[in-house]
Amino acid sequence: MASWGFLKDGAGILPASNMADPLRATSLRETDVLVREAVQNSLDERHADADGPVLVRFERAVLTGNDKRRFVDGLRLRELSNRRDGFSAAHNWFAAGNKVLDAMDAPAVPLPVLTISDFGANGLGGRWNRRGSKDDRFFNLVLSIGGSLKWEDEDESTGTSRSLGSYGYGKMAFAMCSDIRTIVYYSTFHSDEGTTGTMCRAMASGFLPQHSINGVNYAGQAYFGMQSKEAGIPRAPFVDDKAHAWIRSLGLPERKNADTGTTIAIPATTATMHEIVRCCETWWWPRMRDQNLLRRVQFQFIDDGKTVTSCNPRSRTELSPFIDCYKLLPSHNAGDGYEIHSVEVRPHGTARSAGRLVLKALTTTSASKGNEPDDEESSFRNRVALVRDGLVIKYESLFAHEDKTPVVGVFVPDEDAQTLQAFVFSEPPSHDEWYEDSDRLRGKYSWGRDFLRLTKRRLRSLTRDFQARQAPPADTEKANVDGFLRRALGELFHPRLVTKKIQTDKPSNLRPRAFTIATRESGRRQLRDSPKSHEDFATFSIGLSEHAAVESATVDVTVSLKALADIDARAADSIQCEVSGPTRNRLDSPKKRHGTDGLALKLRRGENVDVVARGRVHPQWKTQWEISIDKSE
Repeated sequence: MASWGFLKDGAGILPASNMADPLRATSLRETDVLVREAVQNSLDERHADADGPVLVRFERAVLTGNDKRRFVDGLRLRELSNRRDGFSAAHNWFAAGNKVLDAMDAPAVPLPVLTISDFGANGLGGRWNRRGSKDDRFFNLVLSIGGSLKWEDEDESTGTSRSLGSYGYGKMAFAMCSDIRTIVYYSTFHSDEGTTGTMCRAMASGFLPQHSINGVNYAGQAYFGMQSKEAGIPRAPFVDDKAHAWIRSLGLPERKNADTGTTIAIPATTATMHEIVRCCETWWWPRMRDQNLLRRVQFQFIDDGKTVTSCNPRSRTELSPFIDCYKLLPSHNAGDGYEIHSVEVRPHGTARSAGRLVLKALTTTSASKGNEPDDEESSFRNRVALVRDGLVIKYESLFAHEDKTPVVGVFVPDEDAQTLQAFVFSEPPSHDEWYEDSDRLRGKYSWGRDFLRLTKRRLRSLTRDFQARQAPPADTEKANVDGFLRRALGELFHPRLVTKKIQTDKPSNLRPRAFTIATRESGRRQLRDSPKSHEDFATFSIGLSEHAAVESATVDVTVSLKALADIDARAADSIQCEVSGPTRNRLDSPKKRHGTDGLALKLRRGENVDVVARGRVHPQWKTQWEISIDKSE
C-alpha cells in the first residue's frame, strides 16, 4: 500500500531552522534557480548514445474538477493535511501551503502543476537505496540526505565534469517552487546491475514544517512510495509497471521506457510559463546557440495545453548585445564598437590564461525603439556576462561604471582543465558567483585565490578602459589661473614701489615684484595620429608688470596639469606635460630645461611671451592647469 513516510527529527536533509528558506545563500529568484538547476542537471546527464541535443520540456497544467481530484487522491495529499495540527504556529512560511491544502477538495479552485521532462538523458538509474558512485542517480537526487554528489565527483581529465549540476541543491530548488513543498519524480533508464533489471521508477518527496505527532518529533521531510525494508528509508519507489500506473493515476504525462530521462512534477507551482520562458532565455542563451549540436539544448513549452513558441533570446533587446559578443569569442578581429581580449594573469608569478573577453559599446539605437531603455533593459546595461559551460553564471555589474557610457561584455574561461576547474570550485551550490575566498577553491589549488582575484581585477580594468574610450571627449575644466595666482602668489599682484635706483642696462638678479599672467586659450582635442588619444592644451601670456622696478628679469616658468578626477572619480597624480616658448626668450637653467614641465625665460618690460603647454590625458579625466614663476638662480 502506497503512503507517506516521515523522517524523525535529526534525520532530515536540512535543520528545521533552514527549511523555510533553504536557498537563502543566493540572490536569484526561485524561478531562476529552478530553471538553472533543472536544465543543468539534464545537460549533465546527456546520454552518451544520444545523436542530438538534450530536449527539456516545461509543461504547466491547471487542474480543476475531476483532474484535480484524481491528482489529490493519487498523491494522498490528505495525509499531509492531517499532520498540520502538529505544525508550530512559528512556521508561517507554510501559510501558502495551508491555503492549498485547505482547498484541495474544492474542485473549482485551480491547482497548477508544472512538469519538467528531459529526453536524450540518462535518467535516474543505479541503486535507489544507497550511493556508491555517481551512477546511483536516483538515490543522489531523490533520497540523499545532506550534501551533494557534485562536491565529490570532479572529472579532472576534462575539467568540465559531471559536477556542474547539483542534485543536493536541485531538490530544494524544485521544492521552493511548490507552495506545498512537494515534488514527484518519474524516470526511465537503461537496465544495469545497479537497477536490478528495472527500467522505470517513480516516487514523491516533501519538505514540510517540523512537527510532533503523539510525542514523536519529525523533521518535516517525507517520502511517498511503497513500504521499504531499508533501515532509515521509510519508503521505496514504485518500479516499472507500477510506476507508470501511478503516474497515469495522477494524470501526468507518461514516458516510454525507450525515452530515457527524467520527469519532475511540481504541484501548487508558483512559477508561470512566462517566467520560465524568460529564465531559459536569460540564463541559457549560450547553450541554445552553441555551434556544437551535441552540446546544444532545445526547449519546449506547453502552457495549459497550448504550445508556447516565443522562446527567442535574440528578440530581447537587452540580450541581443551579449549574443553579438558571444559570437565574436573565437575571432581576433573586432568590428567598430567592439574589443576582444585574451585575458592573462600571473597568480604567484606564473602566467596563466584566464579566458576571453569581448566588449561592445551600446548606442542610443540599442535601446528599445530607439528611445530610453525600460527598467528591465537598463538592468542589463553595463554588465559583463560570466559564462561557463553554456550557463550565464552572472551578469556582473562591478566591472563597468554604472553612470558612464553604456557597454556590455561576455567573458568565458579558458578551456584548460585546471583553469576551468578553478572557476567551478569557486562557485557556491547555486552557481551564481565566482568567489576567490571559496574554501573548495583554496583547498584544491594554492594559486586559485590569487588567480580569481587578479582575473576579476583585469576584467574590471579592461571594461572600464573600454567604456571610457567610448565617451565623447569631455570639456577641459578651464584653468582659473588668475584666481590661483591671487591665492598662491599674493603680493605679486600688489607690488611695492621701489625707490632705490637700479641699473636698467643689464638684467637684475632681484626677483620681480610684479608680472602679468593671462590664459589665452585652453581645451581638449583628439590627436590625429592616434584616434583614441586626447591631449589638453593651454596657452599662457606672461610678462613683466608695468609696476616692475626692472626692465628685464630671468625667471623659471613651471606649468603643471593636475588630474582632479580619473575615470574612477578619484584624485590622481600630476600629468607630465610639454612646455614651449619663443626661441629668442629661452635660456638654459640648471633648474628647468626646455621641453618638460617648464623652461627658463628672459622677460622684458612691455613684451608679453606666450608659453604653450600640452599633456596627454584620458578623455574622461577632469583636469586643471597651474603655472608658477620663480627667480632663476
